[in-house]
Amino acid sequence: MKTSKVILLTMALCFCVVLQAQEFRETIKKELQFASSNSKNVLHVQNVNGSIAVEGYNGSAILVEVKKVIKAKNEAYLETGKQEIGISIEEKGNEIFVFLDSPWTYFDFDKGRFSHNENYNYSDRPKYRYHLDFTVKVPKNTGLNVGTMNSGDIFVKDVQGSLMKVNNLNGAITLENVSGKTDANALNKDINITYHSNPREDSSYHSLNGDINVIFKDGLNADVSFKSLNGDLYTNFDTTTLQAKVTQKEVKGNKGVKYKVDSNESFRIGSGGIKLDFQLLNGDALVKK
Repeated sequence: MKTSKVILLTMALCFCVVLQAQEFRETIKKELQFASSNSKNVLHVQNVNGSIAVEGYNGSAILVEVKKVIKAKNEAYLETGKQEIGISIEEKGNEIFVFLDSPWTYFDFDKGRFSHNENYNYSDRPKYRYHLDFTVKVPKNTGLNVGTMNSGDIFVKDVQGSLMKVNNLNGAITLENVSGKTDANALNKDINITYHSNPREDSSYHSLNGDINVIFKDGLNADVSFKSLNGDLYTNFDTTTLQAKVTQKEVKGNKGVKYKVDSNESFRIGSGGIKLDFQLLNGDALVKK
């Protein structure tokens, strides 16, 4: 019996050693630069599995650090993942694109559009798993368009460019001390935003299964629309209720003209002006100063 136990213990130790050899870690670092200092400069960062963290600073360079992790059942599959997964960089005018490079990723250079599709047959499934975490430092006046899908949150701090477009499918969005026209969409988690200066252009905030909390600066002038199936909107701004928007629609046949009443609740803050659109399904919105 003693011999048997020794053999089993030895096998377990060997198995652990094999598992340790199935993971590969690498840190990728890049230093980028816009062609000129321009308030319309935009950095695009597109990830799929992993987080994105962006911080504004007083420098002129874009500093990108990506922590890449590949896991596989054996060395051959691990090597395939190491070769197939990385990052790509493209530049077009005043825009720089940093994005996941994989067999399922496509970048349309003419349109500046990133797409990713892993709808493969079962037999074609990759024999490895991958995860990339992006950490980026940008000049403070840089516009941002960042997005990820799985296994990571998006965090942006001290970035005050003209654009703040952020999309996360299964993680949260946190934007601290930011500025710019905002388009924030978190499908299944919360959105939390504090502004350095209020948006000057129409902005939108959408979440399917999370709450949206936005802290604006005092002196906000905006027309706010809100729609949620199972939630409410709370605010400490003084507001004026706006009439529902009615649109006219021509209908062929004998029914004449149809009038559609907007189902969104609308109210005005201050003297009105830009439009702020909040849409949720199962969450609440907080708009405060």
